[in-house]
Amino acid sequence: MLLLIAPLALFGCASNTAPVSMQFAAKTEAAKYRRVAVLPFDGDAGAKATIDFESMLASVRYEQKPYFTIVDRTQLLNVIGELALQRSGLVDPRSAAKIGRLTGAEALYGGSAIILPVAYKYSTEPRSVCPKDGKCYTRQIRCTTKTARFELTPRLVEVARGTVVYSDTKIGLASSYRCDDQATDDPEQVLVTKAAANAFQQAREDVAPYERNVLVKFQSSTDGISPQSVENFKGSLEFANAGRFDRACPQWADLARANPSSFALQYNLAVCDEVSGHLDAALVKYQQVDAALTRPDADVNAALARVRNGIAEQEKLKNKPVDSRNSGTQSKRR
Repeated sequence: MLLLIAPLALFGCASNTAPVSMQFAAKTEAAKYRRVAVLPFDGDAGAKATIDFESMLASVRYEQKPYFTIVDRTQLLNVIGELALQRSGLVDPRSAAKIGRLTGAEALYGGSAIILPVAYKYSTEPRSVCPKDGKCYTRQIRCTTKTARFELTPRLVEVARGTVVYSDTKIGLASSYRCDDQATDDPEQVLVTKAAANAFQQAREDVAPYERNVLVKFQSSTDGISPQSVENFKGSLEFANAGRFDRACPQWADLARANPSSFALQYNLAVCDEVSGHLDAALVKYQQVDAALTRPDADVNAALARVRNGIAEQEKLKNKPVDSRNSGTQSKRR
């Protein structure tokens, strides 16, 4: 039987939202190359960027397993030494093929990392000064904006063809603002570190699956809930707002059986599937809630779009090719 339910006013002042980690497919095809080597980066920040880029790739996990197999740095440097390659020749087709053949890498990362001088911009802000024995007056205080800029340009060369399959410049920025009458701001090196982290995060999303928190809203309307169930429902919302869906969801399930016409309870059961990662089941429940509504609901519309997008991202991840040469540490596809 199809129940007609309509959302009414919400109860309470809590946020009624929960951050849910959602995994997204990489933004480029670079992610399909999973057995890789990281060659030395050029630029004044190249030495550290080489280590940081390799560490970034090594930290990527998918289905609780490492996503990339990375050629051991000692092995890579030995190969470079044996081939007597100069840094400028590391990514030409012939060199790429040689390195790939000797290391088993599918593709080679290289590139450059540059720290630009910190930029200073000056301005003023008015301050009111009121002496004990005089008239108040306004004076200008000098303020300083410092901006660090870090440019990271990763390039990926496919070994088989010796061609660049990915290259992009990621610009990381970090700023601080301080007036002369305020506490100290971030030192230049701290800003540079933040700018570099920003650039690396941009590159990370290009070349590998990544996670991002999305806010999932749950409902608190008591419409359709019997008076004897309201207190239990309020308690379940407190659990949910504390991130305790292990307690809230069983309570919602019990309450939904006793209050089948409640919009909030039916919606929140879909939320339970979503926060536990069961997106297909969540979509079915959200669709059932949508079908029972007498008018469009913005939260339901947003939930349907969010879950459909999540399912699409999961499909992209499933369709990524598996590196059959990976060792036991490789990440396997479902």
